[in-house]
Amino acid sequence: MTSLTSAKFEAAKRAWAERRARYAAKLRPARTLSGLPLKTVYTPDDTTASDLAEMPGVYPFTRGLHPDGYALTPWMQQMVFGYGTIEETRRKMEKMVAEGMEGYFGHKVFNTVYDVPCMYGIDADHPEAVGNIGQCGVHMSTGDDYDELIRDWDLETTNFSMITGDNCLPALALLAAAVERRGEPVGKMHGNSMNWYPRIAVQDVPSWEPRWGYALMIDLIRWARANAPDWNPANIFMYGLSEAGATPVQELAYGLAWGKSIIDAGLAAGLEPDDFIGRLSFQIGCTVNVFEEVAKFRAHRRMWARLCKDAGVTKPSGMFARVHVHTSGYVLTQQQLMNNNARITLQTLAAVLGGVQSIHTCSYDEAVGVPTEQSHRTALRTQQILMWESGLRDVADPLGGSYFIEKLTDEMEAAAWEIFDEIEASGGYLRGIETGEVKRNIDNSSYEMKKMINSGDLPIVGVNRYVSQEQENYEPFRIDETIEVKARARLEAYRAKRDQAAVDAAIEDVRRACQNLKDGTGPLMPALVDAARKGVTNGEMMVPMREAFGWYVSE
Repeated sequence: MTSLTSAKFEAAKRAWAERRARYAAKLRPARTLSGLPLKTVYTPDDTTASDLAEMPGVYPFTRGLHPDGYALTPWMQQMVFGYGTIEETRRKMEKMVAEGMEGYFGHKVFNTVYDVPCMYGIDADHPEAVGNIGQCGVHMSTGDDYDELIRDWDLETTNFSMITGDNCLPALALLAAAVERRGEPVGKMHGNSMNWYPRIAVQDVPSWEPRWGYALMIDLIRWARANAPDWNPANIFMYGLSEAGATPVQELAYGLAWGKSIIDAGLAAGLEPDDFIGRLSFQIGCTVNVFEEVAKFRAHRRMWARLCKDAGVTKPSGMFARVHVHTSGYVLTQQQLMNNNARITLQTLAAVLGGVQSIHTCSYDEAVGVPTEQSHRTALRTQQILMWESGLRDVADPLGGSYFIEKLTDEMEAAAWEIFDEIEASGGYLRGIETGEVKRNIDNSSYEMKKMINSGDLPIVGVNRYVSQEQENYEPFRIDETIEVKARARLEAYRAKRDQAAVDAAIEDVRRACQNLKDGTGPLMPALVDAARKGVTNGEMMVPMREAFGWYVSE
């Protein structure tokens, strides 16, 4: 700043202070959702410590991963779906393609969520599956299901993201076997294994004992590196942290600690940094607090790049924080459902301004049940309107250089590093699972937010502001009660045509491979892929895995 502009600025500040002096004391102090204090006005004085000499596509990638942002290709429209059996979900896949859902350069992208029985590794005929088959996800457990999943899709230009649970390894094995049956190499597969084992830090779900959960993650990462190098074998589920009640700063800190715990486990297993770190990806939540979310995404890229570089990554692309945003479901309300469309639009806007790579937009009715066809289409159209009508694609990091955004990015980074350093000093994210430290801290934040909503200190339109007693006309999605019967019939028909002796032998091979993985004498994934070739189901693979690796509930 020259002396002339400096003098002009100082004069402007004095005039500003004079004009606001008579009412400044009445202004309420504002804070972000993370509790960071905000000012009403930001100036060059707030960015004197900021590094503004950055460009998009250049380390540390604060301004984005690519030099021109979305100008070359927009973000991926990666809507989550999955319902019933593979037949119902296959129809949905085709419908979404017809509606224009696509990824980079027009490629197909399918973000398929599995039902609870599949996630826990039980087949349709298991007693505990009753009442849950195909309800909040697709039921896929056999080779036939996976053959239908990939039928006619070009593997070179189709991305399969599989939202699995603890069946992450069996699901990938079943997919690989289906690709082989098509006569194509598994190396052509593109997609993601969510590999969300560490989510048990905040979600009260049964899963593997912590040390074995990490061993299974590394086994999948190692197999993918050798056999399917374009497959993303692990996803850091920061969205789950957010939905559990984490503030945006906590989501940032604990999500990065989660990512570092995978890096540490991979390095300890002898993997080279450039061979696996670049294939880790993130799923992140996005609230309606637009500017805080934009700053969070910018800080996240910068912090992850630093962690990757410190871990020994040398390729710039290996330091990319590749982010899929799932607009936050917890901010959607059951009251005045249509208001959620405004919330979802703000969330999507924040994600785009933050420069993410892929977006799922929630449907306005997800607060009450499975989205209807109409609400799901509206959610997709929200992305498409922003993509094609708003001008958001034209300029990379359009808020970069804003005094407010740059200062908030720096403050969120500093606050997140403080939490990150605390958990690292106490043993890291894995230790935080075992001690319950992560869960306790996030539960406390969730409780504080609930208190703010109940008191009205955190305004929610339709809940504690502008409440209406009018009855809304809404026709929910109706569950087809015959889905379970059909799923069990499909499973019975599949089992009837197998070579049972080969199946039994393959299950024993899986049992031995589980023990080998525990002993450190061999991998598990090759045995699972071979079992999938022989016709072993998802649930049948999971039985020896549970026997070997335990079943743990985070308290």
